Amino acid sequence: MLQGNIDKYKLIEIKGSGTFGTVWLAEDTWIGKRVALKIPHNQKEELTKLIAEPKLLAALDHPNIVQILTVDKAENIFFMVMEYVDGKSLAQTMQEAPMTYKEAVDIILQMLTGLQYAHEKNVIHRDLKPGNILMTSERKVKITDFGTAVVQVGQGGAGIGGTLFYMAKEQVLGHPIPASDVYSVGVILYEMVTGKLPFFDEVPMTVLNKILKDEPEPPSKYNASIPKELEAIIIRALQKETPKRYKSALEMRNDLERLPTLLLEKPIGVGNETQDIITHTVVQESIKKPSKETADINSLRYQGYQYKLIRTIGTRGKEDGNFISPISVAVDKEKRIYVCDSLKCNVQVFDNEGKYLYAVGKFGPNDRLSKEANFSMPVSVAVDQGGNLVVLDAKTSSVQIIGRMGQVITRFGEPASPATGRLEIGMGGFFHPQALTLDENDNIYISDTGNHRVRVFNSAGKVLNKFGIQGARLGEFNSPACLTLDNESNLMVVDEKNYRVQIFTQKGVFKNKFGKRGTGRGEFLSPMGIVTDSKRNIFVTDRDSRIQIFDPEGYYITEFGLPQGNYKIAPKYYGVAIDAENRLYATDIGNCSVLVYELKK
Repeated sequence: MLQGNIDKYKLIEIKGSGTFGTVWLAEDTWIGKRVALKIPHNQKEELTKLIAEPKLLAALDHPNIVQILTVDKAENIFFMVMEYVDGKSLAQTMQEAPMTYKEAVDIILQMLTGLQYAHEKNVIHRDLKPGNILMTSERKVKITDFGTAVVQVGQGGAGIGGTLFYMAKEQVLGHPIPASDVYSVGVILYEMVTGKLPFFDEVPMTVLNKILKDEPEPPSKYNASIPKELEAIIIRALQKETPKRYKSALEMRNDLERLPTLLLEKPIGVGNETQDIITHTVVQESIKKPSKETADINSLRYQGYQYKLIRTIGTRGKEDGNFISPISVAVDKEKRIYVCDSLKCNVQVFDNEGKYLYAVGKFGPNDRLSKEANFSMPVSVAVDQGGNLVVLDAKTSSVQIIGRMGQVITRFGEPASPATGRLEIGMGGFFHPQALTLDENDNIYISDTGNHRVRVFNSAGKVLNKFGIQGARLGEFNSPACLTLDNESNLMVVDEKNYRVQIFTQKGVFKNKFGKRGTGRGEFLSPMGIVTDSKRNIFVTDRDSRIQIFDPEGYYITEFGLPQGNYKIAPKYYGVAIDAENRLYATDIGNCSVLVYELKK
């Protein structure tokens, strides 16, 4: 568990991280009270901007709005101290057991009550969405995240801010009004009773055009059981033109309160699976990431979570237990360590203390009928749910699944490039593949570097999916060097020549990106390996001799692994793996070894 302190506050764990900052669960050690600490990412921001959100919150004292307790600065870190809500977000609640219509309406009524109060104080939230609505264990609603909120303005506008799927037409155009928040509430209620969004597309510009021009489908198209009186309220809240929409939160609340209780008793009945969508907040038409000039909050965010080198496995040599070119590393549930050596053409296996056990495979032709594991240039290794090795061979463009006794269970793949014309036929092929990773169903994701795409197979070698083309735009690759899946099935792909990491859904829908060329924080010279820990923090190896850590949203946290000791050759990191105890394993091709790091206690 993450630990550390700032002033009198003991940091317990990260509860969330968004566009503007990270929220920690913390304890005020003086009085023994749990609080939420919100720490802005950009600590170099002007003080007037840093205190904008807390000033707005300080003016709002309402049971349905998260309360701010104070702001402070300690150890050169600015932070907000807020009421801690011990519960879940509405987004999480919507994914659990299906609600009744009454439960959904009760939640919306509380939201509207808090909104009406904020609007009376001339505050427009601008970013209402299920992730920004917290629910206590008693189902009491707390509106949070006023980071994009504004004081009501005149005709001059307030700029673009919010989350696209929940934004009204006038908000998209940069002129939010209180009725814009009412529209967002209408979107949330629509999503609660249908499991869908009024306007959805994987391309943001398409969503924007729909908001400006199209009318949403009536909720009854997706849920025939919805009471027509409730549907009428939702449709009015979603009116594109503001004169036809509810003019205030109070007006919408009054209509909802008039609905007969018996009408709302039945379950909603559309299941609890909502759309897999991107919910990043947009500010002034772009997501602002902290630059390398951002103040160093490493000492705060990862106190007690910094890594130290505890062990080096192997050195340069042909003997068992040594390496010539250790490219990839994997760790199984029993903490056995598997190291893929591309020039020794085998996978060596070590116990959790680094003692050599045995080797799998040898140099030889890729004979599809042979039960013996042979490699020409193995470059990536993973371990499936049954403890079998899954090894990618770059030279033969093939995958071998190898059982515990060393026998080959399955082989598939072939050399295939656009020039050969074989890329889309047969069981699938690759052109200079570089890495693989497995999901919870042992489906195999392969970075097909030469074809600038990611390909997905099941464990029998059947093609399931492919995505990506050559390019530098979102969802495109120049050299997808490595990839991994986190514990929420987000797929992260390192693009070596575009100097960035892109995040996709498990189906290949683009979600986010981070990184650029450079040597500063959050920048890369030659990004290679990637892995995530149990908290979904992202570790990326860079062959400029460091390993950088990012939070799940892609914000830089810290780095480690800089040269230390008596290195004759500076480390050149390549593959990386992490075990259940957050112990990290990185291959160092400069020194032909595997470096093992663990958390400092």
